[in-house]
Amino acid sequence: MRLSPVVRFLSSNGFYVHIKNTTPNWQPLLSEGEKIIGYPSSLRSLVNLKYLFNEEVSTLIGYLRKLVGTQHPLLKLATNMLESPPKAAHSRSVLLLLISKAAGIPQKNYQEDMIKHGIHEHQRQLAELIEMIHLGILGHRGIVDLKENQSDLEQGNKIAVLGGDYLLSQACGKLAEFRKPKVVETIGNAIAELCKADFYLKEKQSLSSITEWYQLTALSVANLVASGCRASLQLVDHAPSFQDQAYYLCRHIIFSCIMYNEISQYSSVFSKDAPSLTLYGTVPINRSFPYSLMTKSNDETVTFEQLNNDKLLDDCREQCFKESSKALTLLEANFDQKSSATALLRSIIQRIQEGLSSKTVI
Repeated sequence: MRLSPVVRFLSSNGFYVHIKNTTPNWQPLLSEGEKIIGYPSSLRSLVNLKYLFNEEVSTLIGYLRKLVGTQHPLLKLATNMLESPPKAAHSRSVLLLLISKAAGIPQKNYQEDMIKHGIHEHQRQLAELIEMIHLGILGHRGIVDLKENQSDLEQGNKIAVLGGDYLLSQACGKLAEFRKPKVVETIGNAIAELCKADFYLKEKQSLSSITEWYQLTALSVANLVASGCRASLQLVDHAPSFQDQAYYLCRHIIFSCIMYNEISQYSSVFSKDAPSLTLYGTVPINRSFPYSLMTKSNDETVTFEQLNNDKLLDDCREQCFKESSKALTLLEANFDQKSSATALLRSIIQRIQEGLSSKTVI
């Protein structure tokens, strides 16, 4: 299956390609999560350009107009960000706030008006900042290598650099307003890991082991949200050991979801419909989860069809089941079992396990 350059860019930077009727439909669970945390995902407020850019919005729109017709990946990214509802599912802030709500808030002297639906206002602000950081990094990754006669793409590169810098600087400034040095340190380390992922993506054009898949997925996707969960619990003064548990719960859930989505891609009947964008789905073959488990020679070219192998996919399901079981163990041992957030997180994990056992797409 061939992917367009724009789709390859999106799929390698957090927007995973969804082939209709072949990957899980997470939208109902995400919608339920939004109800539980008490408001629509932070992504929808973040793409409010007035909120982000204030008086700079007219200048930004002028620059974006110049990109029309250039096929610059940044334009496609902006389009998916601004659609309502967005094609790229807004899972990061929802997952962060679900885990925060499941963790609860210690009995301290917090003002009641700062806590709504079991979530502190600062935790909600942090979730928005995580989305802002993610969007800023995506902007930087939208830079394309220019060749001769491609001067029309240069403007897009400038916007990618400046836009990404602006979002990251705004997020870091807002983090400082929490007056929690540990929170700033935690998120700062997560941003550094996201930057490492850029070098990893360039160095590792193909994965040779499951260890490399975990490293790439952690750096480029999981660690930012997991660090957000840790920082969220730091904001309300949970114990460091519980902060670690929230961090690893988030990682295990993200790993499980990505594994399951990629397994579903290779084990489903392929559709000839044009791809659309959603939570997770197809990544480039040589960086996919099944590819990382496949026994192959260094110079072997692996096709999409070769990964649709019963023995290989069974091994993938076993690994995914182990990952989801780790998440379930953490959730049931350490979090509020009466919380609706805990119930939804458990439902997500169990849906994955049911799909693995039945070899169907949820």
